Amino acid sequence: MSKKNLLNLFLLIVAATLATLIYYSEETSTELERLTRIKPGTISTITIHHNKHETSFAKLADGHWHIRQPLEIAANDFRVNSILKLLNAPVHKRYRSSEIDLEKVGLLNPDSVIIFDDIEIAFGITNPVTNLRFVRIGEAISTIEDVYFPLFSSHFSTLVSLNLLPANDLPLSTIKKLILLNQTISRDEAGSWQSNIDISADSINKTIDHWQYDQAFGVHQYLERKLLGEVFIYRDNTDGDEEVITYQVTDTDPWLILARPEIGLEYHLDIEAYDNLITPQDSTEKNLND
Repeated sequence: MSKKNLLNLFLLIVAATLATLIYYSEETSTELERLTRIKPGTISTITIHHNKHETSFAKLADGHWHIRQPLEIAANDFRVNSILKLLNAPVHKRYRSSEIDLEKVGLLNPDSVIIFDDIEIAFGITNPVTNLRFVRIGEAISTIEDVYFPLFSSHFSTLVSLNLLPANDLPLSTIKKLILLNQTISRDEAGSWQSNIDISADSINKTIDHWQYDQAFGVHQYLERKLLGEVFIYRDNTDGDEEVITYQVTDTDPWLILARPEIGLEYHLDIEAYDNLITPQDSTEKNLND
């Protein structure tokens, strides 16, 4: 190989090396540092302290999240997993506690704290100039995007599962009887579903499916309204014992609201759910009534 070709090859290698160094240097310099390096999937417990209220969660063996406090109920996995992303939130700036006035940024005696297993993250105020929120882990103060605080700063109901019945993965046989506004659905001695009104087996099975699998579009803190009726779901719980879940129908305009005042929650559903869950009937009968 001639000296000219060797020189060209050498220059090509040098240029490629420089380009690689510049590329990775830019990648490193533009990517923000993360709040922690903890993998969210390793977390098994979460405790939220906010305005003197506590909400605690535990991950079950099947990977789903369950609320332990203030009551025992299935959690909204999607929203809990969104909170877990806080662990790897991009950090815009870091300070040591000695470099900043903790009282001024709301971190001296914070009202909001999240504990992931044994990692405690305290929330301060947002910077009015940057709209970034101050958070504290130990002696380290960081500023992050203010997208995590709204996930837990409202009523705990926003973190409750949207399922109408708990343990939604249980077999359909766990529902034993439905007492609805227009009928009672139960099993006969042969184990077949039947209703006390004239309704097809197909409609009955669809009603059972709706109760087992339908979800609300929102769960909220219970608000007392006029009682429009009650429905009762008899089922076997995870221990094999019979339980009765009672829903109050408290609104049908513009959507259906099913309330459980004993646990302080209400479930909001599209109005179509009224026919599917509360007053099911055959399609032909419904058309005649309409």
